Amino acid sequence: MATLLTGKELRDDLAFVDEQLRKFSDPFDTARFMWQQRRKALQHQLAELDDKIENRGEVALLFEGGPVIASEEIGLQFATRVLENYQNFVAVLAAEKGGAALKAKGQVPKAFSSKLFIKDMLRGSVGFLLEEPPLAQGSIVPTILKEAIEEATTVLEELSSSDTAQFQSRADSLSPRAMSAVKKIAKILNDAGAETQIVGAEKELQLGLGRIAKLHSRLNDVEVLEADETQLGVLLGIFPDRQQYEFRVGDDGPVIYGAVSEDLDKDYLSNPAAVLLHPVRARFLVLTKLRAGQVQSVERVLQSLTKVASLRS
Repeated sequence: MATLLTGKELRDDLAFVDEQLRKFSDPFDTARFMWQQRRKALQHQLAELDDKIENRGEVALLFEGGPVIASEEIGLQFATRVLENYQNFVAVLAAEKGGAALKAKGQVPKAFSSKLFIKDMLRGSVGFLLEEPPLAQGSIVPTILKEAIEEATTVLEELSSSDTAQFQSRADSLSPRAMSAVKKIAKILNDAGAETQIVGAEKELQLGLGRIAKLHSRLNDVEVLEADETQLGVLLGIFPDRQQYEFRVGDDGPVIYGAVSEDLDKDYLSNPAAVLLHPVRARFLVLTKLRAGQVQSVERVLQSLTKVASLRS
């Protein structure tokens, strides 16, 4: 079942064995010999497990605290909100990674934009195993969605770190959309009094109540403003592989780039010729990230398109 959690258990056992070995320093001690044999067996099991880990995305989210009842049940509203917002956070990072990869390397597999699905309800702990759908063709390299899952864990780790410089560096580097997504996760966990453990293929992170409170408090100092904006112009292209658009403002204005909403992506794929290279009225969601009242970055997410007779209408 949960390969990720099997690996976690083996690593926990290995850490315990290493602790025991430090207590028995005599190389001829029978107890030390037994712990060495146990260590070798665990290392072998971990090596075998590494060979089974797939290159598609997989993550386990485990919860304790306020929304969990008797270590067996979890509040439906909390579970729905936290899973939806975690999914959104990973999708934002995946789209941004896909755009960068496409620019640097050419075509990128479409798999990164797939949704994570609940593979299993985890027994023994209250939580969920989320998994990227199987690829039509196997991949010899990790998918972008898998990379985004690991990056999401790193982002949460650094933003909640006791190292203030590490927090500031990561907060400065996040796009407004990614910052908005992580703020929502922190608020949901903090308001519910929840603790969470995130177990990925490469990293695992324990967020206790204190660390979540610190994360939520810090992110309150970062403001993400949302506003609607309408522009006349020409849609030059939408790239589903990276969920991004290219739009020229007016007749000969600047060309702007950014993310597309999920609904627009679906509409465009069903009938791209209806709006591509035609005069359109575009509606954007403008996300502005501020720290200490200073604008850090601005991002425009394309929400809808309406064909118009001319750019002067």
